Amino acid sequence: MGQAGSAPVVVVTGASRGIGQAIAEDLAAHGYPLWLVARNEATLATVADRIRGQGGLAEVMVCDLTQASSIKSLAEELARRSVVVAGLVNNAGVNRRGPLTAVTPDDFDFIMNTNVKGLLFLTQALVPFMPSGGSVVNMASLNALTVLRGVGLYAMSKAAVVQLTRALAIDLAPQGIRVNAIAPGFIHTAFNAALWERVEMKEWVEDNTPLGRLGVPNDVVGAVRFLLGPDASFMTGEVLTIDGGFLPARLWPL
Repeated sequence: MGQAGSAPVVVVTGASRGIGQAIAEDLAAHGYPLWLVARNEATLATVADRIRGQGGLAEVMVCDLTQASSIKSLAEELARRSVVVAGLVNNAGVNRRGPLTAVTPDDFDFIMNTNVKGLLFLTQALVPFMPSGGSVVNMASLNALTVLRGVGLYAMSKAAVVQLTRALAIDLAPQGIRVNAIAPGFIHTAFNAALWERVEMKEWVEDNTPLGRLGVPNDVVGAVRFLLGPDASFMTGEVLTIDGGFLPARLWPL
């Protein structure tokens, strides 16, 4: 085992670290052949080797979602190898902090080109490889549903992901393809570890989260697997929030 063969695959973007890596490893452990997509080949290869070492099936494809030519190359490789895509997990995303009053055109393009434009056009490119029963899972955010200070532009992008999810769900339903989203809350990953080293920040989240802790990537993976699988066959256009109760507690304080 090791290389994904002719069986239908799940494509996971942003699979080289954090939530994307956890999703990839969980899906592989449950028997899904994977195509792992990100910009950094070395880190992708590390994740793929780990999956293969545990008996899973994983291919690596470098793709920059901000570049139409890169998305086209990925689609051409799928076509060349006659790959059937059973599922697509649009996990890749970027962020820059700061108030909207200080956002530059470069900031706007940096976030929107990956979080919204890249997600849409990758999905568009991969839909021709998806049969009826296929499933798309988009990664939104708690910030799509309530705006937190300093991440207004990121919140805008993730709100767009929610509406994009609903619109795609309508457009793709006649083809038997479902489209849903997940909105994680505060998730501790190596990428954002420095943020949680600020004691006051970590304590604020814990105090305002009914379950009393930060999330971890493995808190998200089960929902992804559920949305990809047959148990969610009558769900489309939905957003699952995984935030330890933060959102309802924040909106309805005792």
